[in-house]
Amino acid sequence: MKQLLRNVKIILVFFLILSVATLAGLVVQQRRSETHFRAVAGENKQILRERYRQAGKIIAADGVILADSSSGERAYAADPQVALAMLHIVGDYTHNITNTIESQLQGPLLGNRSDLLKQLNLDVRGLGYRGDDVHLTISSSLSSRAYQLMGGQKGAVVLLNYRTGDVIAAVSSPSTLPANVISWVNIPDGSLFNRALNGRFIPGSTFKIITTSAWLGSAAYDAALHVDCEGHVPVIESGAFENYAAAAHGRVDLTAAFCNSCNIFYGQVGMDVGAASLEAEAAAFGFGRTLGLPYLTATASRIQVTRDDLPLLSWAAVGQPAGDTVETMSPLHLAMIAGAVANDGRMMVPHVVGSLTDPLGERYGEREVRTLLNVPARTWPTLKQLMTAAVQNGTGTAAQVAGHTIGGKTGTMETRNEAGETEIYTLFTGFDATPGYPYAVAVILENKGYSGAQIAGDLLARTAKIGP
Repeated sequence: MKQLLRNVKIILVFFLILSVATLAGLVVQQRRSETHFRAVAGENKQILRERYRQAGKIIAADGVILADSSSGERAYAADPQVALAMLHIVGDYTHNITNTIESQLQGPLLGNRSDLLKQLNLDVRGLGYRGDDVHLTISSSLSSRAYQLMGGQKGAVVLLNYRTGDVIAAVSSPSTLPANVISWVNIPDGSLFNRALNGRFIPGSTFKIITTSAWLGSAAYDAALHVDCEGHVPVIESGAFENYAAAAHGRVDLTAAFCNSCNIFYGQVGMDVGAASLEAEAAAFGFGRTLGLPYLTATASRIQVTRDDLPLLSWAAVGQPAGDTVETMSPLHLAMIAGAVANDGRMMVPHVVGSLTDPLGERYGEREVRTLLNVPARTWPTLKQLMTAAVQNGTGTAAQVAGHTIGGKTGTMETRNEAGETEIYTLFTGFDATPGYPYAVAVILENKGYSGAQIAGDLLARTAKIGP
């Protein structure tokens, strides 16, 4: 009889524990569902404001708090310039900008956890409603500097570590303050669009990196090729010519053509290589595929070169698509291409989130260093030499950093806006090849009067001061 009573007690205790665990799970699931349905049902802003009172922090790589709810209200970076520079990555709690940390990591920030035992432990400690902190790979100081250097001009700057894929800066301009986005006031045209990750820019002469690689691996490659550049005289009727060069380049080989960004040489090379080879080489550098960026969305680069039209092919080879040809890329991808050249051909998966931390201080979700693709081994050593030469004594001298080996490629792109007015964009992508300083950069500015190479040089110089 005693044994029977003992067994009954054990069974009752077991069912009691099971009931408590089930109840805790239901509570947690209810909280997660409430947040989900609030978001689906138009995201009532007042409800989100209340829910974000205990949301986790968003923290820059240099320790600066970019978003915080310690005071019971969601607040953003105290330094206005940091807030402007980081808007398109951090976002706002109303999710008026969707491709951001606030939006895409809403669950962890609000404390919606899939681990029920962890949630129960936090509930017991009175921390169940506190969200997790998100630690970014991005530096607030370098981002602020990039935004300052852009001077309010439309465009984007990306700085990354080409060994790890960590994005150190991803800045879009124009921007506005998070408070303006939340209140929906003082929103300059285009200020909510993330140009750094989602911009579709014509690559201009930075595409000559791809054309060079295609030619080096082509049956048409001729190491002794020299081309006579007469400036505004096109390589073929209606084909590529020198849009911006002050004078003709004269007789040039590959090195001189790359350093001086000669359209005549590259127009000829493009016609020799052919449309299919240009497209295939661009694909080898990541065109047409997702970039693998966790949490946020990065726009894929595109290429489609018109067939059987030599003039259009010559323009495609110099990065100025005409007719039905399509060539677009994001600043993030442009920086990744330069980084791959510097990184012995390895293009790394980019990251903006380094890790997360729960309210007990336990770190999880560490970013994984992975290779996205390998660019052709037959070409990257030559590309590295050419890009270094272009900064030493070519069009990219403004990117030089004392004591460091900098490589890069400038670009200029001409287009017309909706009003039919000519707009000239300047571009630069480059890298620091100095051992211990694995940084790559891309700058795209929608105004010819600004130097992308100079901005890149300033940022690379600052990474050199920070150290390896």
